Amino acid sequence: MSLTGYLDDISYFPGERLICRVSGRGKATARIARLAKAGAFHVDSIPMPDSAETVAELEEQPLDAGSGFSFELPLDVARSAFTVAVPVCLTFIDNQPRIVIALEGSDSFASLVVDPRGLSWQVGDSLAGQDALPVALNEWDDLCVSVDPAAGTITAQLAGQILATRAILGGSVTVTLGRKLQSFGSGCYGRFEGPIIYGAGTSAPLVAFDFSSNFSATSIESAGIVGSFINHPTRRVLGRQRPDILSGFQDGDPTPYNAIHVHALDLTDAKWRPTFEIELPAECASGVYAVDILGESGERLRLPFVIKARRPTGQVLFILPTNTYIAYANERLAFSDRGAAIASDTDGIHLNALDEALGNEPLLGASVYDRHADGSGVHYSSRRRPVLNLTPDYQGWWCTQAPRHFLADLNIPRWLDHIGQQYDVVTDEDVHRHGSDLLKAYKVVMTGTHPEYPSPENLKAMHEFSATGNLLYLGGNGFYWVTGHDPQDLGVIETRRGYAGQRNWTSDPLELRLSTNNEQGGLWRHRGMAPNRLTGVGSVAVGFTKGSGYERTPESFEARFAAFFEGVGTTIGDEGEILGGAASDELDASNVDLGTPANAVVLARSRHNRTYLPFIEEEVEIQHNLGGDLNPTVKSEIVYFERPTGGKVFSAGAINFCGALAINNFENSASRLVRNVLTNFLS
Repeated sequence: MSLTGYLDDISYFPGERLICRVSGRGKATARIARLAKAGAFHVDSIPMPDSAETVAELEEQPLDAGSGFSFELPLDVARSAFTVAVPVCLTFIDNQPRIVIALEGSDSFASLVVDPRGLSWQVGDSLAGQDALPVALNEWDDLCVSVDPAAGTITAQLAGQILATRAILGGSVTVTLGRKLQSFGSGCYGRFEGPIIYGAGTSAPLVAFDFSSNFSATSIESAGIVGSFINHPTRRVLGRQRPDILSGFQDGDPTPYNAIHVHALDLTDAKWRPTFEIELPAECASGVYAVDILGESGERLRLPFVIKARRPTGQVLFILPTNTYIAYANERLAFSDRGAAIASDTDGIHLNALDEALGNEPLLGASVYDRHADGSGVHYSSRRRPVLNLTPDYQGWWCTQAPRHFLADLNIPRWLDHIGQQYDVVTDEDVHRHGSDLLKAYKVVMTGTHPEYPSPENLKAMHEFSATGNLLYLGGNGFYWVTGHDPQDLGVIETRRGYAGQRNWTSDPLELRLSTNNEQGGLWRHRGMAPNRLTGVGSVAVGFTKGSGYERTPESFEARFAAFFEGVGTTIGDEGEILGGAASDELDASNVDLGTPANAVVLARSRHNRTYLPFIEEEVEIQHNLGGDLNPTVKSEIVYFERPTGGKVFSAGAINFCGALAINNFENSASRLVRNVLTNFLS
């Protein structure tokens, strides 16, 4: 794509300054517009009246992908002979020479690169000779790189073998593990323990970096020298000494977690230069907006964000599940064997233009659903880079060709606008930052369609609010994964997949704890906080073929629910703009054993065909006939309950429930039911 970009933040107050970073050619015009969904796939941009157009000359900005660790040796160290000693374990080697360690001075730079021949020196942009040191994959070894400025030589030593080259670096020297300072995907895949620097003829280290502490820090210091982590190499991972479990090791001990895992295509901050700086109007309604950018060639880019209310309306608050968007940011499953398996029951994989652009640009990074080339899972994802599937123009997920995530969530403000209900909008990041104080200003809180990735702070806020407030959970597969935010940058999230649950990769059992917040990762369910405790339902099944409607239960006809079902027939949501029915995609149902309150009432229940299958954690053994045609546990349930402290909860129980709201110009059973419940909650 010739026009890409991202915003510095994802939510703003009126009057704040918005910074937009764009890459492209020629001139471009930017304006602020409110997003209004006008159909299943189409989203209008309604220009903000008090916001003028801004014109800027674009420049092509690079994608400097690759994680690593970098520090600068001052002149008094670099002008004398010194050695960098670092334990290393390479995890992937291909035909591209990949940088293992780089030394960059004022006059030149030298890199030790790895390819199938082994480790060899590259001085400047050229390989320095044909010799190479053999290296074993997935095995730890001590690498020593010695620089002798007087002799003009640099020497690498590995497993008792030595490889030297001639190079004069000059000035202070920057040492980078896993890449160069500017790498653009040329870095390596592997683990490093903290490097140690020795001076000439000394056995005592001058500098010794320790990776086994300050796991959420962006930089660490040793002997006055500060080293910085680049693009979030995976932290809190094991080094060469695996702990002795039989001697009572517990993962709360940080000592063995003294390594980082670097990957050539990590990208958590593109660090592009600002293109547009736009001051938002001092007075504007809360809602979902976008910076609408038009290039000279006619190419269009819409970058969404939220405007928050300075003065809460006190009625309805809609939480846009932005952590889910970041988790799926630049998701590449369509290009994997896993993607083919997911789409096996659908019409297959169909890539749209944005999918194709993503497939053609590996430097855009990946999502936490993907694996690196060495097979390790992607632990961190960020919105500080172009995210091609976070836009109203990403119209159909590659698996179903139907709206999902952001485009599907726009059905909720679309419905609220149609019924004339005033509302405010915030994001997951806002709830993480401000907690339940933000939520308690409102009578009703509404979730998005797929609020899958709550941080501990986010989940705590939701539980505190729902004790006395009214919660409308309008989605499925919610409150599922334990999620961390980088405390220095909330736009970066972290997950560890654990070793159970519906997942695309599996964590090492000893590497389950998150680096960003020290919480045990995996499913909230496996932390004793299943979503059933909050919403009354939890994830039970998934399918990406045609959905179904719900049939009301006998309990729903009781007099106490008459207000909910006024004007509602016996079937709910049997039509839908997404997969043809409200009960589709990932489905939730009640389970008292997992925390569904005993007084919760199932108001309606769906049934499904054989392509809908249970979540893996729902089954305790392998058996036949797991499909929805024969398995009664494959279902979605609409659930309602009241808490003894006064809170009320209504849960729709499916990701695509809100895809049914607009059917027949909003005159349908799903829309009527939710409107009746909302009216009751506001009264």
